[in-house]
Amino acid sequence: MLVESIILGILVGKIRGGKFKILGTSLLRFSWMIFFSFALQLVISIMISVGQNFFIQYRMILYMITYILLFIALFFNIHYKCMWFILIGAIMNFAAIILNQGSMPIDMNALEQLGFKNMLNSINMGALPQYIPLEKAAIYTAYLGKRISLPKFYPFKQIFSIGDALVALGIFFLLQNMLLPSLYRRTSRTIQFDHKKRTFR
Repeated sequence: MLVESIILGILVGKIRGGKFKILGTSLLRFSWMIFFSFALQLVISIMISVGQNFFIQYRMILYMITYILLFIALFFNIHYKCMWFILIGAIMNFAAIILNQGSMPIDMNALEQLGFKNMLNSINMGALPQYIPLEKAAIYTAYLGKRISLPKFYPFKQIFSIGDALVALGIFFLLQNMLLPSLYRRTSRTIQFDHKKRTFR
């Protein structure tokens, strides 16, 4: 889901006249925290999947750290409207994980229909503690879990939550904003300095 949103965001931004060189001059504040938080979440999931006890035992604390970093970065960039999609989606995923002791609810029937039998068996055996069946989720958090799947004709099988979809949508629009030259020109000339060290807009 995130990979598709990144690719589509860049492609659509380029079609709309965006320039890749502008992407490197992003005016996002604490942008490294956004990328680091997503990367750290991926690392945590991988480490849990391979059975690393430290990550399994302290997964809720580790997930909290990643989301706190993400929320801080989003707060400083909330003036970008697309950040609201990412923020709301992240809050929904965060609530689902924290209220279920560090585990994300997931639809087991959807996993079976998509053919993820190994993952299904691993969750049932407790080998993937970062996931729990929807039936075992805390009250109301089942609606925040991974229960949405794409049509069968879609080549990449996956199951995602409403929060995942909102985050992906926000990234899709964010990348377009970062590529469009109109945004770059507007922000690059916001503050200039004359020879007397006075600022003007």
